[in-house]
Amino acid sequence: MYKEIHIEYSNPNGSVEPITLKYKIRNTSIAQKWAGKVATCIKSYSIDQPDRFYGFDDYTAEKTKAIEAINRCCEIIDEYSPIIKRRVDQNIDQDTLNFLHHIFEVYHGLLGQPHDFYIGAPEYVQKALAQLNIEVHRCESFVEGSGRKIMPRHIVTWFGMNRNDKLEQEDYNHFTDYYEPGTIYLLYVEIGKTLEDLATDNDQYIGEDAYKPFVHYTADFVIRFFGSSKESWKANRIKMKEYYEKNKEFFDSKGLPLSHPYNRPGNIPVADLLSKQFDPYTELRKRQYVSKVTII
Repeated sequence: MYKEIHIEYSNPNGSVEPITLKYKIRNTSIAQKWAGKVATCIKSYSIDQPDRFYGFDDYTAEKTKAIEAINRCCEIIDEYSPIIKRRVDQNIDQDTLNFLHHIFEVYHGLLGQPHDFYIGAPEYVQKALAQLNIEVHRCESFVEGSGRKIMPRHIVTWFGMNRNDKLEQEDYNHFTDYYEPGTIYLLYVEIGKTLEDLATDNDQYIGEDAYKPFVHYTADFVIRFFGSSKESWKANRIKMKEYYEKNKEFFDSKGLPLSHPYNRPGNIPVADLLSKQFDPYTELRKRQYVSKVTII
């Protein structure tokens, strides 16, 4: 049985000493299966974007960085083939982000079913298209009135790992949308959005390529250093129900009532920070780089 995952955080500039945080792996079937995948990745793959941190910098700096990054993806893609023709400005709006996410879904293709555009594009365009998805979700934290905030968290992914494994029925019992600071959660790896995502974004591009429940999982994970409030939890549930009712015909056609496990909000926790006295915002702000992951 896997007991702990240790993550070393550093600064590539070497201006501060690295620190290692220890997380206790939960004794659940899904947490143990996930840990086994992490152990495999450590041996066979390298971390993709080890500096993928959010919410640790000044708000203005984070927003500027997000806008520059998403527009850079759009420019690379449009120079190859003008399929986007839209950009993000300082007044980031959700409809533009929904449109860009739709572009990603269509031209990238579904999980395991890449689109002809993606297959035929050079590698640098493929990477820009994949990165577009990441940058859309980063920019969503800066949409005025969305209720979202850029909260401290970081994501660890391994480039090249397969995404064929599926959650089992019992795994859905562990979904929660009441988040705890310092907890590790499985990362959503589908090409699309869950009901919760669609509702949060008020996404009008709902369709076969847009709605994708959380079914597959890998070793990839997200660590949230923030928690949920009862108010935000309740508001999120109401928003989901309203969106479901508005698009009930679509969900009925899929045979997916609101109560179906596929429509459960939140994520699956798999490990927890052992030292709750640690101040991640202060320390990780100076060390926004994952330099090593070990598991015992």
